[in-house]
Amino acid sequence: MAQVDRKPMHIVGKDFLQSCLAEEGYFLKLILNEHAAHFFPHNTEHSDASLPGLRYQHESLGNAVAATIKPAQINIRRHRAFSAERLKAIVERLETAMGNSPAGKSFDVNYGNEFLNSITM
Repeated sequence: MAQVDRKPMHIVGKDFLQSCLAEEGYFLKLILNEHAAHFFPHNTEHSDASLPGLRYQHESLGNAVAATIKPAQINIRRHRAFSAERLKAIVERLETAMGNSPAGKSFDVNYGNEFLNSITM
């Protein structure tokens, strides 16, 4: 089983996510790793949304994966350093870190073309 840090995951953009989920037809982006998640507008490039300790770069060069979020779906791009097992543990940490969201939206999470699991945020 993948080892995952047990410190709380740092979430950036939680209020932004919640406001998007309240709208119809939302589309936003996310970068994440074991330590942090950053939700941001769809017109920002994943590589421009880096934070200390959280960096997405093309061709699997950063320490984070890139994802898009739309109604009922989170689609995560493949990254050579992240196995499906590792990413499933990260997504479960994300769900825990988000807590009981008032929006309570359900999402199927896909990694590349592979279904990982379903979460609620």
